[in-house]
Amino acid sequence: MKNQENVRVRDDMFNWLKQDKSIYAWVPATMWMSVILLFSVLPFPDGLALVVSPFDKLIHFAEYAILALLIMGALYRSETATFEKNALFTLILAGGYGIVMELLQHFVPGRAMELYDMVADIVGVATGIILGKLVLWRK
Repeated sequence: MKNQENVRVRDDMFNWLKQDKSIYAWVPATMWMSVILLFSVLPFPDGLALVVSPFDKLIHFAEYAILALLIMGALYRSETATFEKNALFTLILAGGYGIVMELLQHFVPGRAMELYDMVADIVGVATGIILGKLVLWRK
């Protein structure tokens, strides 16, 4: 009898995963945030900084535009709110994430916190939101 009760409790505990498939829409954005985290905390080897430097702001712009587009896609699939609310949520989440990652780099050897990187992140997020509007909310 106790075994059947444990199975029922376990089934009830994970039942929300079966009912709410919108949780899976967040997998790409979460994975991309993990990639950004990984590359934000890795120290730069001496020679790599010279190669990346001319493209640094473009890289920041692109990675956060992609993140914003992935978040907008997850919100669109969740059908939870209007475009404006989703855009604000995306700006706060992705923009805040960019700022936190930049602050974190202050403590990573060979990396530095830069204000212009934060600006490139935020501009990338805004671009991703606009792309989300053009691609997802075409109605």
